[in-house]
Amino acid sequence: MALADECKELNLESVIGFNGEVPGGLQYTSCGGYVFYPLGSIIVVRNISTGKQAFLEAHTDSVSCICASKDNKYLASGQESYGTTKADVMVWDLQQTIKNCDEGVPSAGGCLIHRLKQHIGKVQAVDFSCDAKYLLTLGGQDDNDLVVWDVEGGYGICGSPAAKDSALCAKWLNNRNDRLVTSGNFHLKVWQVDINAPRIHAMDAKMGSMQRVMQCISITADDEYAYCGTKTGEVLQFRIDRDPIQSYNDPDRIRPTMMGYTRERMSRGVKSVACVVNPSTGNTNVLAGGDGSITFINPKLNIITGKSAKVSGSVTSLSISPSGMGFYAGTSLSQRYYIDFKTFNAELRGTCHYGEIYDVKFPRGCSDLFITASSQDIRVWNCRLRQELLRIQVPNLTCNTIDMTPSGGAIVSGWSDGKIRAFYPESGKLKFVIGEAHLANVEAADGCTALCVCNDDDLSPPWRIISGGGDGRVRIWKVTNSHQSMLHSMKEHRGRVNSIVCNRDGTQAVSASADGSCIVWDTEKGLRINALFEPTIFRHVLFHPDESQYLTCGSNFKISYWDSYDGSAIRVIDGGEAEMTSLDITADGDKFASGSGDKTVKVWSYDDGLVLGIGQGHSGAIQKVAFSPDESTIVSVGTEGGIFIWGLP
Repeated sequence: MALADECKELNLESVIGFNGEVPGGLQYTSCGGYVFYPLGSIIVVRNISTGKQAFLEAHTDSVSCICASKDNKYLASGQESYGTTKADVMVWDLQQTIKNCDEGVPSAGGCLIHRLKQHIGKVQAVDFSCDAKYLLTLGGQDDNDLVVWDVEGGYGICGSPAAKDSALCAKWLNNRNDRLVTSGNFHLKVWQVDINAPRIHAMDAKMGSMQRVMQCISITADDEYAYCGTKTGEVLQFRIDRDPIQSYNDPDRIRPTMMGYTRERMSRGVKSVACVVNPSTGNTNVLAGGDGSITFINPKLNIITGKSAKVSGSVTSLSISPSGMGFYAGTSLSQRYYIDFKTFNAELRGTCHYGEIYDVKFPRGCSDLFITASSQDIRVWNCRLRQELLRIQVPNLTCNTIDMTPSGGAIVSGWSDGKIRAFYPESGKLKFVIGEAHLANVEAADGCTALCVCNDDDLSPPWRIISGGGDGRVRIWKVTNSHQSMLHSMKEHRGRVNSIVCNRDGTQAVSASADGSCIVWDTEKGLRINALFEPTIFRHVLFHPDESQYLTCGSNFKISYWDSYDGSAIRVIDGGEAEMTSLDITADGDKFASGSGDKTVKVWSYDDGLVLGIGQGHSGAIQKVAFSPDESTIVSVGTEGGIFIWGLP
């Protein structure tokens, strides 16, 4: 891969997405004006009033935990890693990040303070002490170590195995920097930290015969009690006072003890809890999030009637507003809600895909909108406002591919059940269905795997759709106002068809397959004109705008140029360090963009084959890239469910 002399970083202008699976992933800053949350390998800090964003980019894999200090000075995050690789903990300058956000320079940098390496496989939890002097980090299942760090110096002070079984969460007390609490599989421990020694000492809580997996924890403002949510749906209450570190022969006089638990269980477990002080009574109530519901629990561990909210997905984050007027809730389906304490009505503040995104398309000649395809739905987005405008849902199915008619009158989509569905873009209502267009194999997400709409005038039917499937067939369909019929069915591919593109006048189409071939078709006769062969799994094919060449990419990490006259290879360039998954080209053919399994977006000079710009931010393989029609931005989508909007250099 050759870089141009003036190769630049692509400017990440905005992202649409939120990893709702991260416990406690959606949080307020202590000033109350911003929220922060993970998306793949980056952290997004968002101004609540203006909607401006800033991005923290240094992690090499998915962010697994996140927290901010109470003085609004630091932000810490941990990540996952593979095998025995050490998982990084990052300490960030939150004030500089907020400044970047307000000044409209989201990727300006200058925010990373420390990169801490200790845990293997995964960082399970991070938390700052009340005075932000110390940071605790908890390793995942393969590590399970608890470490206390000096925040200013960036060095480890002391540590210990967290428990005999897996520890899942950890919190400092709210008013002292020498005591913290961890909980997990069948245990809760209160730790005393002696910085001067240095050493750390754990004391197990007395639980009697109670055996529960505790997956979240919250501590009252006076540090008297801790509340834990369990996998079986209860909320447990613990008194967490304990003796300081004593000599070996001295008996324990004060031990942490379980005081009670809720009698009513929440479905599928409690994944998030938060303590709330009632200003009128001074009592501490508890918010608990279960599967699709948030309930209020009083100090006697009874559910308060009339104080509950319904949301979409399991509640994984609860963050109380510093003003005390309401709270944010994040769910496993990547929805972000704001709930007011008075009304307890859930207001949807942010939405995005919660699974892998398979395709993205701009309507022809329109840069303000784009469409994405994912599991169970198609969504239409406003590119300028970064807002969802329309959601088209088809339960229990996966949309593999999408396209739009030239006039924008229909969204045409291919699904894992083998059907082609067309929808009205204004209402999302079904326009027509072509049943059994391709063989369905739901487990392999096959069905209709690629399609394109010919450049026919769809306002004056008939017009045509060309589709490809996991069965290797390429089919051409005629669409009229009253019916849809198959014109041609071609079976020459021996593997899944991954991409189809049509020329300007609709007389030719090229299909790219996993069998290592690209076939050029005569769409009028349904016959093969030419074929391109390479020892690779072809993932994408496109025409150069003047139709003199084809451009392909695939699993051999290469991008290939082909002569459209005789199908001969003209040039092969190295695309990156992993499988090349997607291509798109500008209208004048001067530049093209690529996405790949190495998680990078690249902009290339077509004639020189040199990289002009590189964008990094995805934590999973990039599935598709698309230029906006005005060529000011690139939209990329990936396996982590994020939508990244890049500015061209």
